[in-house]
Amino acid sequence: MRAGLRLCRELGFTRVIAEMDSLMAVRFVNERREPDNLAAALLSDIRDLMAQFESCMLQHVLREGNAAADFLASLGHTSPPGLSILDSPPTGLRPILLGDQMGASSLRL
Repeated sequence: MRAGLRLCRELGFTRVIAEMDSLMAVRFVNERREPDNLAAALLSDIRDLMAQFESCMLQHVLREGNAAADFLASLGHTSPPGLSILDSPPTGLRPILLGDQMGASSLRL
């Protein structure tokens, strides 16, 4: 989340909507909850970054609705460390993006 917000800022975005499939994390950020652990510094960084945008919203999304991000995260295990910026979507991501574009839904069982 922090790296994504930094990238948005560097690219000059002024209005951002971020989605995350961790409801607890979304609540910690949006409800100004304070964890009693090392996550407090990360949470503070995220809130500070969000405040730098004209508009920045963090929304919860079910894992099934976050299939593209889940797919990209699975590629991270085989990618070199650090930030990767792709010029085009990897082959396996194309059908997911097409489904999103067409408004396809998935069942939550």
